[in-house]
Amino acid sequence: MIIETIKLNELGVFPELFFGICIIYLFLYGTFTCYNRRFNFPIIQTSMSYLAILVLIMVSFLLVNDGLNELNYISFNSSIACDYLSFASKLIISLSAIIFLLMVQEHILDQKINHFEYILIFLFALLGIFLLCSSNDLIIAYLSIELQSLAFYILAAFRKNSTYSIEAGLKYFVLGAFSSGLFLFGSSLIYGISGSLNFADFKDLFFWGIPGSTVIAFQLQDLAVNTDLYNELGKYIIEPDDYQTKKYFYEYEAFDTSLLKFALTFILISLFFKLAIAPFHSWSPAVYEGSPSSTTFFFVGVPKLAIFVLLLRILYFGFFGFIDSWRYFVIIGAVSSVIVGCVAGLEQRKLKSLLAYSSISHMGYLLISFSTGSFEGIQMLLNYLIIYMISGLCVWSIFVLTRLKNNYSKKQNKDLGDFVLLHKSNNMLALILTISLFSIAGLPPTIGFLVKMSIFLSAIESSMYFAALISILFSVISAFYYIRIIKILYYEPALVGKLYYPITTQKAFVTTLLFYSFFFFFINPTALYLMSYKISLMF
Repeated sequence: MIIETIKLNELGVFPELFFGICIIYLFLYGTFTCYNRRFNFPIIQTSMSYLAILVLIMVSFLLVNDGLNELNYISFNSSIACDYLSFASKLIISLSAIIFLLMVQEHILDQKINHFEYILIFLFALLGIFLLCSSNDLIIAYLSIELQSLAFYILAAFRKNSTYSIEAGLKYFVLGAFSSGLFLFGSSLIYGISGSLNFADFKDLFFWGIPGSTVIAFQLQDLAVNTDLYNELGKYIIEPDDYQTKKYFYEYEAFDTSLLKFALTFILISLFFKLAIAPFHSWSPAVYEGSPSSTTFFFVGVPKLAIFVLLLRILYFGFFGFIDSWRYFVIIGAVSSVIVGCVAGLEQRKLKSLLAYSSISHMGYLLISFSTGSFEGIQMLLNYLIIYMISGLCVWSIFVLTRLKNNYSKKQNKDLGDFVLLHKSNNMLALILTISLFSIAGLPPTIGFLVKMSIFLSAIESSMYFAALISILFSVISAFYYIRIIKILYYEPALVGKLYYPITTQKAFVTTLLFYSFFFFFINPTALYLMSYKISLMF
């Protein structure tokens, strides 16, 4: 009798399994320590942060330790995909989360969020994001989205003594529940049409996307063709020369796919809500402004990467045959996001609202690259996502590090005037913020200019001339409000600047490391392009 055992590297979700067990242990540690009278009910926020960083470092090690030559298999009844796309996205998200936890420690204590549950909820959101990056069917995708979304609702409304935070959490919850309902409705329609929820099955069923008929190639090796097989399969398109041929092509009549396109529209609208794509963006500035700054810091880039990974799996891997149907819908959302984000950001005076509209416009640029339908478009999409996340981490780390010395200790948001003459207080911090804003705006000679120009070139090569022209024009317009921040940093006509608390060496080192990554990718962008090339080969 042969006994087969399951290898750990065949589970496919061993890092996620380890991560989930660690979250349970951290929950028990916090419960038994923080609510214990014998220890006088200690505040363990700092120790919980460092333990979470340790867990994420070990998860990153498990991800890197997997053999890259084995990253091309599926597990759990084809519901979990283990490939280079999931590996690279989870590794980037894990490193970003480590930087986030290092940056927000002092800010969390300064805002008196003295609850260890805040870190636990953040880890639950990360677990959902990890599963979303590896999901290979609509059920796992929906459960992952709900896991991260429920954690986001709590994080947005975590400041119970702030009406703005409670309002932001309620707005996010209502619109998030609505978008989840749309996702479920679209998924149920797809299941009713195809009888499956797996992306690989969608690829086999709808690869050609021809309404009315479909062509499928069967690999039949050393199989003699007989009359029964001929009558069963149907009419041959290519008559074989002999009876030992290896491939036979036949044509059969398929069902009408108009309802399938209708279901895809619902799924796209649901994911556009999550990405804050215009005209489904109205919740984003209000939620960003009302949520705690540490929560907004996390909202900016990390969940967006996971949603784009899911979009790639659904539309490029599963329903690429229907690209003529969904790409125009995506282009309309992309152009609308670019216009709304660039125009509405001009009148913003609060930094969080301005960065929210900036995020909306950048999601539009990413969707333009996504809708090209070409290999170069996917590669440029991944390049832009990585640079956007690094730039966002730089800007938001400076946002939470610059703690004002004033009498308004409860103030958690910053106006643009709070950065008046920052270079007088900390010249290096002002320089890092300036280079980061230049990269986000896409001004030469930063790496942000290179990746944004690559997106425009890929759109032009795909004959998307109107979308490329609109994006270039409004990209120039949006550069105004980035340059306005730099003007406030250096040239604001004020007698004295703001006073800030000192910054620890640990936080300054992480911010400087992010800053030097701009120079590394600009001088040698080969590493960035090679990584995105390897991921894009999947599609």
